[in-house]
Amino acid sequence: MSELSQQRLAMLFSDIEESTLHAQRLGDRWKDVIRLHRETCRRAWSAHQGHEVDTAGDGFFVVFGAVPDAVDAAIQAQRELTAATWPGGRPIRSRMGLHVGLVSSYDGSYVGYDVHRAARIMGTANGGQVVASQAVIAAFATKPDGIEFTDLGRHPLKDLAEEERLFQIHAEGMLSSFPRIKSLGTSGAAAAVIARTLYRPAAVATAELMMDDGRMLVVNEHGLRIGRMPDNDLVLTDTLVSRYHCAITGTPAGFVLTDLQSTHGTTVNGEQVTTARLLVDGDELVVGSTRFTFTQPA
Repeated sequence: MSELSQQRLAMLFSDIEESTLHAQRLGDRWKDVIRLHRETCRRAWSAHQGHEVDTAGDGFFVVFGAVPDAVDAAIQAQRELTAATWPGGRPIRSRMGLHVGLVSSYDGSYVGYDVHRAARIMGTANGGQVVASQAVIAAFATKPDGIEFTDLGRHPLKDLAEEERLFQIHAEGMLSSFPRIKSLGTSGAAAAVIARTLYRPAAVATAELMMDDGRMLVVNEHGLRIGRMPDNDLVLTDTLVSRYHCAITGTPAGFVLTDLQSTHGTTVNGEQVTTARLLVDGDELVVGSTRFTFTQPA
């Protein structure tokens, strides 16, 4: 393209979640993580006609001539990153954002407001998750076979003039359960009419929920709500999970689990939760088809 010429392109931004913490933990092995991450991602970009514009540390900026290619590349990369065996034994997750819009070529790269939008959309994603703009979803006349689009609602994003309606893209072989996306808020959040917790936040030592795939979710004094709706702290895309399923709340006695009158219930160590239950280190929680281990050293 000639200097400053414009073109409508699909854009993909990605980076490794909590890369600084991983680098500190792994030391010299971090370079092996970077190598495996880059090889895996570049294989996906190349397979779907992606053009790598920039690589900064553990991140990528890639453009595609067609939206379906960008979506397929993101899905392939996430599948292979999820299945990879990583140095140090703990999973490494990459967050990805997709947008399509008009960009200008300049000095070997691409510039324009839509480039910033794509980068901000990536910034909302959790590791292992693909978040896309409404423009990406609108590019499909019909929903592609084997791919699910989950509406995450409208979100204000830093430095952007208008809210973005965001969607999660999911396919078999990808992670499906994530904390809520990292935006500046959610317009008209249903949380306004749902009691977020049953107790006032209390000073309590931080705990963790470990998922079957090795991911750790921090639970602090503000608690954690789990359900299918996008304004939950942990969103589970599972038909066995209710819109607002259960909540973990910090109390003076410790963390308490409350089932929010869910359809299929919540269990702890195989027992159905019928009243607020104090959690202890090692408890096994099941929400829908997702299993967690609660850890809070004495």
